[in-house]
Amino acid sequence: MYIGRFVILGRTAAGDWFLGYRVSSRSFPNRVIKQQGDRAVVLPTADAPPSDNPYISYNCMRQHEQVVVVANGSHVDPTIDKVKIGYPLRDAMALSLLAMDYEHDSYNTPRISAGLDRAADVGYLGIVADDQVSVRRLNISPGEAMLIATYEHTVPTPISLSGDTAKALCDALFECEYEKPVATMVVLSDGDALKVASRSARE
Repeated sequence: MYIGRFVILGRTAAGDWFLGYRVSSRSFPNRVIKQQGDRAVVLPTADAPPSDNPYISYNCMRQHEQVVVVANGSHVDPTIDKVKIGYPLRDAMALSLLAMDYEHDSYNTPRISAGLDRAADVGYLGIVADDQVSVRRLNISPGEAMLIATYEHTVPTPISLSGDTAKALCDALFECEYEKPVATMVVLSDGDALKVASRSARE
């Protein structure tokens, strides 16, 4: 099944929170995810054909203090900007999704995001589509994970991912059942630290 891009909110078997993001694409497979300081970025590969599509390159993960957000587009930036000036994570996600709206491409592709407030021990999945706006706090038990995707699974949906490190979870996300993987990243809350791993098919 092809479900497009999707974000993950989950916990390892030991109870550690993690967020994940997978680029899955039929149209733009020549992309990678690179870690750059406090963020991860989706970028075209050096051999990618030129494109004026504004949706193929963006920050897909940002963090600020105890808050981490992953998303399928540039709405990750205003979300973190709002957190920085004091908005609760739920409000920051909802306002940014609503303000930027779904992608006005030929598919009306939804914008999706996953957020984690480590200090409050809560996580959220959010989406804005042409028929809905939703940000939901989810109760995730150890060993469980939920995804929300641009196609098919546009409500929180269980996914089985095994691993207790960022790299293992990143590999599991890349290799999971859904079609057309291009690149993945996972950020894992490991005690006081955040561990980030990424994997791209074209590297």
